[in-house]
Order: sequence, then structure tokens, then C-alpha cells
Amino acid sequence: MKRILFVVPRMNIGGAETYVFTVIKELHQRGYEVFLASGGGQLADKLSDMGIPTFFLPIRLSRPLSAWLLARIVKKHHIDLIHANSGAAGIVAAKVKRQLGIPVVYTAHGIFGNPEREYVIDELDTLICVSEYVKRDAIQRGFHESHLLVRYSGIDTDTFKPDSAVREKLRKQYGIDKDTLVLAVVSRIKNLQHKGHQYLLDVLSQYASKESWKLVVIGKGHGLPVLKRQVRQLGLSEKVICLGHRTDVAYCLQMADVLVLPSRFETFGLVLAEGMAMGKPAIAFDVGGTSEVIKDGETGFLVEKNNTQELYEKIKQLDEDRVLLSTFSTQGMHWVRERFTTKKMVDELEVIYKKLFY
Repeated sequence: MKRILFVVPRMNIGGAETYVFTVIKELHQRGYEVFLASGGGQLADKLSDMGIPTFFLPIRLSRPLSAWLLARIVKKHHIDLIHANSGAAGIVAAKVKRQLGIPVVYTAHGIFGNPEREYVIDELDTLICVSEYVKRDAIQRGFHESHLLVRYSGIDTDTFKPDSAVREKLRKQYGIDKDTLVLAVVSRIKNLQHKGHQYLLDVLSQYASKESWKLVVIGKGHGLPVLKRQVRQLGLSEKVICLGHRTDVAYCLQMADVLVLPSRFETFGLVLAEGMAMGKPAIAFDVGGTSEVIKDGETGFLVEKNNTQELYEKIKQLDEDRVLLSTFSTQGMHWVRERFTTKKMVDELEVIYKKLFY
């Protein structure tokens, strides 16, 4: 079986890192020999515990050492293909491709930041974009359209699925009535604007002060202490439940009714698909690739960017019309299972790999 080396700067929990972890695990189960080169992290440790060979690779574009170390790994372990993730990993992999002629697949999880520095990525064999939005951005920045493919990220629908028993248990644990509408937001908290936490606090304090809604916040970051302080200042301590960083996100989401992600920017929004797989209608600002995940008016709502009042109105609509909420829930689960599963994602990757192997 062919040997595939995944390269990513770090393997802490995040969108690109979860993608790499999921693909490696699935390919391993399918019999591929898979390897990981990264700067380390929680997910790298998990893969190592599963028996996946992992190598420490500090990716520094200012130093030729990164490319030298990567080439050494490729030669020593007879790697057949590199799958790079992130701009820095793609640049380093391109240098190794020039040297060794090895095929390289690159996944663009976000928009390109510096075309002058990243132009070498266009030399790679295949560039996978996680959304049509990312593809359009790449073309505008001068990348060759013939190299670009859109392949959506997938989720584990065995993990992200409804569980009424867990839902009842968690609601009882947090003292939430069965009819109370519970919102959930899952993201890193860099600040209160980046992923829209501020908009949700504004909804609760300015528009929904008389509503019994609860907001579950999952995630950590530099903005978490600021968020907690503002929750206290706005008198929202009874409405907002901050869970911080959790490794059991699917478990925690069971208590929610609706997933909200009013980000200022999203290249895709995989967490929206995770929520819908669990029967949670999704509400997000219509930015970047969110319209490729949410079918507006069928699996959730797309809201005009920065429009707090419209965000409130869409949440209110689902609270008042539980039949609509249930319809969105069912349609969302079907939608995700058609388009965003791990199996579909890795099946499509295998097709790409095999074209480069032979």
C-alpha cells in the first residue's frame, strides 16, 4: 500500500488540524501507511497513541532547515505522496517537490494571505479548496484554475448524531427546562468580534431580555475572560453557560436546539455541519462559505452580516415555530449525510491520490 505523509504546522484542535486527524485516521483504517510531520500538539499525540508514525517538523519559512528535514523524512521512509495543509506547509512541500519530484496535494483551509510568498504552491499537483468561496479567492489571486478542486470537509456522523437521553441528562444538570430554547456557539475565542460572540451577547441583552433563552459557549482563547466579564456586566450570568475548551463537543451540543455562528468571516464553517448532523438548525452570517453549508430557509437561516436585529428575529422565529425548527432539524440531518460525511471526503481524496500514484 502507498505511503502518504501529512504535513501541517501544528496539531492543536482547530479546523485544519481536525481535518488532518480525521483523514489520517480514516486512511489508516483503509489500509494506507500514513505518517504525520508537524510541530506537535494534542491531535498529534492522539495519532501517535493509535500507532501512526509522527515526526516533529518545525516549519519556519525563514529557515531552509524545514525543507531539509522534510526531504529527509520522505527519503528515509520511502514516502509516495505528501499532503500539505496550511500555506507554510505548502511552501515547504513545494521546495521538496522541486528537489525530489514527489507528488504533492495541498488543501487550502483558508484564503491565501501572501501570493508573492505562496506562489510556489501553484506548482503543486493538486490544490484542494474547502469551499467554492476559497476557490474563487484563489483564482482572483492568480492561481491556475486547472489546479483547483473543491472538496468539502467531512464529519463523523457516528459521533455527531442526536441522543435524546444525553440531551435530557444535560438539561437536568444545568437546570434547563425542556421547552427553553438553547443556543450554542462553538469556536476559538480570539476576541468577541471574530466569531460573533459580541453579537450574541447583544441579542440576549438588547433584544431578548425577556426571553428565557440560554446560550452555551464552547471554546477557549484570549477572549474568554473578556467574554465572562461582559456576561457579568450585562447581567447575563443566568443566560450564558461558558463551558470553555471541551474534547467532547458532540456530547455538550446535545443540550442545544440551535447552533449559531455569526462570524465576521468563514471560509466554510464545518461546525455548522456538525450541528446540523445532530439535528440542530444552523444560523450564521452570510459570509464566505457559510451559504455552501446552510440551505437558507431549509436547514437554517443566513443572516445579513453584522445585523443583530435580524439575527434575533431568526432565532425568535425558530423559538415560536417549533414545527419549523423540527423540519429544519430533519432536513439538516439529511443534507449533511448527503454532502459532508467523512466517508465521502476520503473517497474523493482517494481518487485524487490514485491519479498521482499511477
